[in-house]
Formats: sequence, C-alpha cells, structure tokens
Amino acid sequence: MSIKPLMTLLALFATLSGCAQLEAWIPTTSGRGTPAVTEDTRAQTEAMYVNSDAAAVSRDFRNVYIAPANLANMQVIQPEGASADVEWWVDDTEDTILQQAIASEFTAALGYLSAFYIVATPQEAQIVVNTAVVAIHPNVTRSAVASSTSPGGAITVSIALVDAASGAVLVRVVDTKSTDDIWAFNQVEYGDPALNPIFRAWGDSVRRGLLQLQGRS
Repeated sequence: MSIKPLMTLLALFATLSGCAQLEAWIPTTSGRGTPAVTEDTRAQTEAMYVNSDAAAVSRDFRNVYIAPANLANMQVIQPEGASADVEWWVDDTEDTILQQAIASEFTAALGYLSAFYIVATPQEAQIVVNTAVVAIHPNVTRSAVASSTSPGGAITVSIALVDAASGAVLVRVVDTKSTDDIWAFNQVEYGDPALNPIFRAWGDSVRRGLLQLQGRS
C-alpha cells in the first residue's frame, strides 16, 4: 500500500473517532431482502455512528435528498507489491453512470415500506445523504482481474446523513463491502449491474441508521 492511500484512510478514521457526538458503534446486517447479493458481497466491515443528541430533533424527519456521490478523491488500494494503476479511477462517463446507480438504489432502499420520501432538491429536504467513495481494493492487479484469474475486491465508502437545516451529522456509516466482480468497477460504462447489490446494501445501511435514530427500528 502506498503512503498516500494509507494516510487518507488514517485521516478518515481519525476524523470519525474525533466526533464525540457520534458515540454509538453499531454492527448491522441487512434489513431488506436482497437476494441478488452474494455471500461474498455480504462479507463486510461496517461501523455506524448515531448522534443520539439529534434523535428528538430529527424524529419526524421524512424528506431526504440524495446528494451526488463524491468520487473525486477515491484511492486505489493495490495488492501488495503492485504499482499504481490509474485505469481503476473513475472518468466522467463512469461517474454519471455510478451516480445514477447509487441514486436509484438509495431511493429504493429509503422508500421501502414508505419509510422516507426522496425529494428533488436540498431545499425540500430535512435530511441530506452525502456519500464519498473512499477506496477501491482489487484483490489482484487489473491485468489479472481482466483475465478472470481472481476478479474479486472491495469498495470502501463513508456516508453522512446530515440535518439539512443545521448541518449537524445525524448518522455516519463507514463501510467496506466485498464483491466477486470488482472488474465491474472498471467497466461501468457498459452499465454492468454487478455493483448494484453493493449500492443496495449501502442504501439499506442508510435506512437502518435513520430508523434507529428515530426510534422506528
């Protein structure tokens, strides 16, 4: 692992640990039926921080705006000894497709059983969902993935659910999910749905965090 990705991840977790109001570390499992998710995809390291001080204020919040995901600062964590490979990075076309997939899956998850309502602008929202793709972790080099020798890997995200009025963080999720088809992240322009189960699981995490914050879980 290069020094830059390592320092980025350390800074992320240092920031999270410094948020005193996000005191609850809660391991979670999927609360919505996701039969398309493979066992490999379910393998995850998830931490959820819930701001209990905001529970009373946000108890009746239902309108949610899904902000565009931040993919610009994504790190590529290459296998030990492998050189940097910029081909994993997201270009403009891939960014557009990934944004659509994330928004679609988050909308489905948050709208499940009419738990929340997705609004079109932040001005209409009571809660804003901010998502940052922190890193992609191919298990082997891209050339090996392309040859289907070992196409697995993982993706790490940080998701912050923010009070639209005050800017206070209500819930934060830090999540690493594995997939048996990391190559789909390199072929996003083809609309490969292989990554959608991961996006769907992120949406489930957001939904569970909000329901727990509001005492509706």
